[in-house]
Amino acid sequence: MTQAERGKLLTGEGSAGMGMVVRTEPSAADSRISQVRVSVRFKDGDTVEFGEELANLYQPAAGSPEARRLAEVREAEQLRHPGRIPKIQLPLSVGERVPVRYDAADRSKIVIDVPTLQKRALHEYIQREQKPKAESTARPGSGFGPPWVVPAHCPNCGAPVDQATASRDRDPHCEFCHQPVPVKPVS
Repeated sequence: MTQAERGKLLTGEGSAGMGMVVRTEPSAADSRISQVRVSVRFKDGDTVEFGEELANLYQPAAGSPEARRLAEVREAEQLRHPGRIPKIQLPLSVGERVPVRYDAADRSKIVIDVPTLQKRALHEYIQREQKPKAESTARPGSGFGPPWVVPAHCPNCGAPVDQATASRDRDPHCEFCHQPVPVKPVS
C-alpha cells in the first residue's frame, strides 16, 4: 500500500474498526519499533490479518495541544519539570485491542489507526496522573508496591535503568540522558 493510500485511510476515507494484536516483536533494526501483527474480525465473519511496523512510544510534539495538556496535568500534580513532555508507552501487547482503518471496498487495504491509538494512550496516561496519590500506588488485594513497570534499558540512549528505583518514582527519568522513562501501570 502506498503512503498516499495510507493517508487517505487515516484522514477519514477509511472505515473504522477494531483489531487485536496477535503478535509483537522488536524490530531487528531498532528496538524502539515493533513488528506488530493484528487480526481484524468483521461483522460478516470475515477475518483479515496484517502486519505493520509501529513505534513503541508516543511523544506529543512540543507546543501541540497534547503537549500543553500534559504540561497542565504535570503542573497540577506538582511534578518536577512539568514542561517536559513524557514518552508514553503505546498499548502493543498481545491481546490489546487497537483501532484500525480500512477500505470497505478492498479489506486488504488496512492500517492501524495510529492517531486514534496515540490519543487513547495520552488519555489513559492523563487519567493515571490525575488519580489521587494513594489510589495510584495501591493495588487491589495487596499492600503498597511499585506503581510502574519500567524497561530494563532506556529507549532513548540504551543505558541500563535502575528498575527498583524507577518503578517507584513518581516521574522516572534515565540517570544518564535525563529523559523520561516510559512507564506502564502494574496490573
